[in-house]
Amino acid sequence: MKGIVGILSLLALSGCLEQGKTPEGLAKATKDANDVSIATNSPDATVKSWWAVKDAELRLDTQICFEYNRLTAPVTNKLSKLATSELPISRPCDGEALVFKRSITKVEIESDTRAVVKTVIKNASPPDKGAVLDESDIKARNEGEPYMYTLERKDASSPWAISKIDKFPSYARTWEPAYEKPQPSTNRYVFERYQ
Repeated sequence: MKGIVGILSLLALSGCLEQGKTPEGLAKATKDANDVSIATNSPDATVKSWWAVKDAELRLDTQICFEYNRLTAPVTNKLSKLATSELPISRPCDGEALVFKRSITKVEIESDTRAVVKTVIKNASPPDKGAVLDESDIKARNEGEPYMYTLERKDASSPWAISKIDKFPSYARTWEPAYEKPQPSTNRYVFERYQ
């Protein structure tokens, strides 16, 4: 469903952008994303570049959210008149992009064409206003989650590329894929957001 909202956001934005009316925050986030430099000369440099681009994506997503809400105001205004305040109508935009603290704990070069980068990632964003953290929340924030990036390349002179990202969440007993290739939809679900 997030993908659908993202596609709709981009389609709605394309009309706005074609008219040359790019909002200042969106223009800055887009420029910042374009300005991110990447390096693929080593496994750790490739992972750090991935993180820099993902951070730029977070900032861009935040600005797209504001613009999406502005563009869908004709619909959300009418839906708001048909529902009480207990029913969420619009997509919430926090105003600040999430912040993650990431560190590399180990780089294993398995061969000339394969490497594994082990990391720990912590959510460094402040809790939402009114959120109550229990002991497990505090522990999870302090410890973060292990992530493992598998990198490959064609030969010793080729650039490195991430081929797989795995995570080891606190509830798991083994590594799990962090990204799974989307499968074609059967369209069997009646998404509540559209009802």
